[in-house]
Amino acid sequence: MRALAESRRLVHDERGAALVLALMVLVGLTALALALLSIGASEPQISRNHADMLRARYLAEAGIEHAYDTLARNVGFWNVYLTGGTCSAGAVLAQSTFPGVPDGYGEFTVRIRNDCEPGDDRITGVHLEDVVNATSDTNGKVIVTSTGGIGHTVHTVAVVIARNVATSSFGQGGLPDKVTTHSWADQ
Repeated sequence: MRALAESRRLVHDERGAALVLALMVLVGLTALALALLSIGASEPQISRNHADMLRARYLAEAGIEHAYDTLARNVGFWNVYLTGGTCSAGAVLAQSTFPGVPDGYGEFTVRIRNDCEPGDDRITGVHLEDVVNATSDTNGKVIVTSTGGIGHTVHTVAVVIARNVATSSFGQGGLPDKVTTHSWADQ
C-alpha cells in the first residue's frame, strides 16, 4: 500500500515540469532563429543574382543599340553583315567587352540573320525570305539577336530591324532610308 501511495505522489509531483517545458521552448526558438539566419544568409546571393540578371539584360540591350547604329549607318550594305550566316544561326555582327573596363564586367554578342526561318513571318509581318537566300536580304527586314553575359548569367534580346526605303516626291531630292526596330522580345 505504501508503494502505491508513493507512486501516486510521484505522479502528481510537478517538480521538473518547468524544466522540460523550458527546454521545449528553447528548442523551438533555436529552430526559428536558425531558419531566419538561413533566409538572411541567402538574401545577398539573391540580390547578386538579380543584379547580374539586370546587368546581362543591359548588356544585351547595348548590343542591340550597337547593331542598330551599325545597320543605320550602312543601310545599303546589310548583305555584307549576313555573309556566312544561316537562317537559324545568322552571322556574328559584333562581339564585345567594353573598352577600358576590366574583364568580368560582362560582354555582349550580336548575331544578325535574314528572316527565312519558319515562323519568322509572325514576328516580321512579311512573307519569309527564300531559305536559300540566307545571306541576301530582299525585303528590308533582318532579325538581330543580342546576348549579354556577366559571369554565369546571360540574357538574350531579339528585335526585327527594318529598312524603310524612302521615296522621293516631285520637287524633292532623294530622302535617306530610315531604319526602325519592332517586335522587341526578351528571351
